[in-house]
Amino acid sequence: MTSRLLFGMTGLLLLTGCRSGVDSGDPGGASGAGVKFYVSPEGRDSWSGGLVEPNRAGTDGPFATVVRARDAVRTLKAAGPLSTPVTVLLRGGRYYVTEPLQFGPQDSGTEACPITYAAYPGETPELIGGRRLTGFTPAGNGQVSLALPEVKAGAWTFRSLFINNERQVRARYPNVDPADPYRRGFLYNGTKPNGFGLAVGCIHNPGDWMEYKVTIPAAGDYTFWMFYSAQNANTEWKTQGMGGRTELTVDNGAPILLQNLPDTGGWSVYKWSPTATVTLTAGEHVMRWRNVQGGGLGLRGYVFCDDPAWKPVDEDLPQVAAGRHRVVVHAAKFVASQGKQLAVTGSGTGSKTTLCCPPDAFKPAWLAPGVEIHVFQSGDCRAYLEIVSIQGYDPQTHVISLGGPECSALLAAGDRYFVENVQEELDSPGEWYLNRQTGVLYCLPKPGFTAKTEVIAPALGRMFDVQGAVGAESVSHLRLSGLTIRCTDWEQGDGCSGWGMGSDGVVYFGNAVNCVVENCDFRNTGKNAVCINGGSGNRVEGCEIGHSGGGGVLILESSGNTVTDNHIHHCGEVYKHNGGVVIQGAQASGNTVSHNAVHDTSRYGISLKCPGTANVVEYNRVQNTSLETHDTGAIEVTQQDRNFRSGSVIRGNLVADSIGYSTTDDKPCYMSWGIYLDSFAGGYEVTGNIVYRNSHGGIMLQGGKDNRVTNNIFVDSREMQGLLANFSDNSRGEVLERNIFYWTIPDAVLYATGKLLTPEVIRVDNNLIFQAGSAAPRMGWGGWTSFTDWQEHGFDTHSVYADPLFVDPANDDYTLRPDSPAFKLGFTAIDTDRIGPIKRRCSCRIIPAGPQFWAPSPAAAGSK
Repeated sequence: MTSRLLFGMTGLLLLTGCRSGVDSGDPGGASGAGVKFYVSPEGRDSWSGGLVEPNRAGTDGPFATVVRARDAVRTLKAAGPLSTPVTVLLRGGRYYVTEPLQFGPQDSGTEACPITYAAYPGETPELIGGRRLTGFTPAGNGQVSLALPEVKAGAWTFRSLFINNERQVRARYPNVDPADPYRRGFLYNGTKPNGFGLAVGCIHNPGDWMEYKVTIPAAGDYTFWMFYSAQNANTEWKTQGMGGRTELTVDNGAPILLQNLPDTGGWSVYKWSPTATVTLTAGEHVMRWRNVQGGGLGLRGYVFCDDPAWKPVDEDLPQVAAGRHRVVVHAAKFVASQGKQLAVTGSGTGSKTTLCCPPDAFKPAWLAPGVEIHVFQSGDCRAYLEIVSIQGYDPQTHVISLGGPECSALLAAGDRYFVENVQEELDSPGEWYLNRQTGVLYCLPKPGFTAKTEVIAPALGRMFDVQGAVGAESVSHLRLSGLTIRCTDWEQGDGCSGWGMGSDGVVYFGNAVNCVVENCDFRNTGKNAVCINGGSGNRVEGCEIGHSGGGGVLILESSGNTVTDNHIHHCGEVYKHNGGVVIQGAQASGNTVSHNAVHDTSRYGISLKCPGTANVVEYNRVQNTSLETHDTGAIEVTQQDRNFRSGSVIRGNLVADSIGYSTTDDKPCYMSWGIYLDSFAGGYEVTGNIVYRNSHGGIMLQGGKDNRVTNNIFVDSREMQGLLANFSDNSRGEVLERNIFYWTIPDAVLYATGKLLTPEVIRVDNNLIFQAGSAAPRMGWGGWTSFTDWQEHGFDTHSVYADPLFVDPANDDYTLRPDSPAFKLGFTAIDTDRIGPIKRRCSCRIIPAGPQFWAPSPAAAGSK
C-alpha cells in the first residue's frame, strides 16, 4: 500500500482544480475547430447566433435560448451531412428554462462530428429550471407573500422553493430540527386499538426465550393462543411447522409443548393458533416462552382465554362471552430474554392506509386539501419513504386514514413521519407554503432576506429531454459540457413508489448512444441528475451532483455506460430509496462506475438492482450513506435469480460510515453493511476494498453463488465484521480469503453465520484477524461456541490472529507497515492513490457520520 494519507479522521479528500467552464483543450472551446453558435442572456433569437456578443450596432449577436440554437443546428444538418463538429457555446449568466429542452434523433452528431452544448471557456452559464420571483410584501409574523395568478388559474404549481440556492422546507409538523435533522423532528406511529404493532424475530436458536409478567383475573382453564408467522420448509431446520418445538412454562412449572404451529406461508404472514391448554390461578404469574428444538418464528402476541368459543382472526380481537376472560400479552413487551439474534421490529399495523397519531397531536388544519404525510417504514424489510395524503381522522381511536398510490407497505409501530404543506404550521425560518386555491405564496425567510434576494420557484423537473427510439433512430453523439443546472422540481411518485428507484432525470437519455454529460454542475435538483434509460455507450464524467431530491445517476436497462470522476453528495432530500449511482435491469451490462466520490446519501452510495453481467464498480470513495433508511449497504447488489452469476467486479473502493438509520417503537435502530451482496447476488469479485466503521458489518453474503471476497480490509463495524448467511441454503462456491478483519469494539464479533455452512458452501481461510484487547475473536450467532469451534469445522484453519500493524488507524490511515503479518498470508498492498476522482478534482471535507449517530441525540431545537 502506498504511503499517501488519502483519508484522515476528518474525512478530507484533496482533489485538485474544481471544474469551471470547458477545458482549454476541449474541442468545444471557443477557438476549436468546427461550426459554432453562441447563446447569451444578452442575445436575441432573431439574430444569427454567430457572434460571441452583440455587435455595436445591435443588429446581430448570439442567440438568447438553447432552443433557438438547437433549431439552428437542425437547419445546418438539413443542408447535408455534417463534415465538422458543431458546438453551441453558452455565455455566462442565468437562463430561466420553464419548458423541457427536447432533443430527438435529428439532433444527433456522429463520432467524427459530435454536437456539443457547452459553457463558453472561463464562464459559468446557469440553467435554472424555473422562474425568479420578486415583489414580495410583508404578511405579518415575519412572513412575506406573493400573489401568483398562474397558480390560481391552475396553469402552474410547484413542490420546491429555493432561496439563495438553498432548498426551503414546506411548512411542516414537527419542525426540522437543525441540531439533529435525521433523528429528531418526527412523530411516531403508535399501535392501533387492540393491536400489537411490534414483532419479535430471530428467535430460532434452541434455548432462546422470553419472559413476561401476566395477571390472570380468575382461576380456570385457559387456551394459550399465539399470533405468529413461520416459513421453515426451506431453511436449515427443514420443518413444515413449529409444533412441538417450543414450550411454555408458568411460574417455573412443568414445561408445556406448544402444538398446532404450521408454517403460515411467509415471515410477514401472521396467523392465530391455539397451542395449549393451561390451568391457572388468579393473580400475577411469570410466563416464559422458550425455543426448544430450534426453528424460526415471528411473534407478535399471545392471548390466554377461558372462552371456548372465542376465535381471533387478526389484530382486532373479538370480545369474549359474558363472564369469560382474555389476557393479551404483547410479544415485544418481555421483561427478560435470552437470544443472540433476538430482534424487535415493526410488524405493521395490519393496514397500509392508517397511522396512529399521539393523543392531542392531530390538528384540524391537517385535513385541508394538499396536506401530505411523509412516512419512513421500518417493518418487514421496508426501507423507503411514502408520501401520502390524509383522508380522515378518528378522534376516538387517534387513527389517521391515508390515501394515494404510495400506500404500499404495512406500517409498523415506531415508524417515523411528519406532516407537510400545512399553512398553519408556517412558523420556522426557512419554511414556505403555496395556497393553490388563492395562488398566494407565503414564506418565512431566514434572516437577511431583502428585495434583492434570489427566490426561485421551479417550473419543470426534466430539463434536457433526449428521446430516441431503439435502433437506428437513437440519439447519438450529443454532448453537454460545463453547464450548471439548478433549481428543478420533483413530482409525487417520480418512479419511487414502493421499491422503485426512480425513472426520470433532470437530464434524461431515452435510447441514447454515445452521448456525454461532462463537467456539469447539478445543484438543488428534484429528480436524479442524469437518467439513462436504454441505449448504450453513454458517459457521465467530471460532474458535481449535490442536494438532489432523488438520486445522482440512474442507469436503467442500458449497457456499456461509464460514470466516472464525479462528486455526488447529499442525495435523497425528498425521496429516500435511491443512490448516488444506481444500475438496474437485466439489460444493464458492461457498465463501469469508477473514481467517484459519493457521500451523504439517504440510502445507497452505489446500487446494482438485478443487473446484467460484467459491470465494474471500482476505485470509488463512498462515505456517509444510508443516513435515513435501514437494511441497506454503501455498495449494494440485489439479485432475485438464485443461480445467476454476474461476472462483475467490486474493486479498490473505500467504503465508510454506512449508518442504516431507522426507528422501532420510536427508538433508533441501525442496519447497514459496507458491501452488501443481498438476496441471491452471485458471481461477484470483491477485492482490494477498504471498508470501515459501518453500523452492522463490513461484508454481507446473503444467498448467492460463487462470490469471491479476497484481499479486502474490514475495520470496526459495530455489530459484526462479516455476515455469512447461506440464505435459503442457496449458496455454493463462496470464497472469503486473504482479508484483514480488525476491530476495537468490545461487543462486536468476527462473523455471524447461518447454520448451514460447510466448505462446499464457503471456503474461509488465510485471513488476518485481530480484535484489539481480546485474546481471541468473539463469534456471533450461528451456533459456533468459539473461534476454535469454528476452526474445527474447517474454517479459517490457516488464518492468523495478529495485529495487522496499520500505520495510523486512529486517523483512518489503514496503510500497512512493511512488517505486517498480512503479507505472509499473500495479502497484496492496496493502492489508495487510485481511489476517488482523478481527472476532475475538487476539495471536499467529509465529516464522518458514524460518531454523530452513535452519540445521544441533543435536545430538540426549535421543535413545536
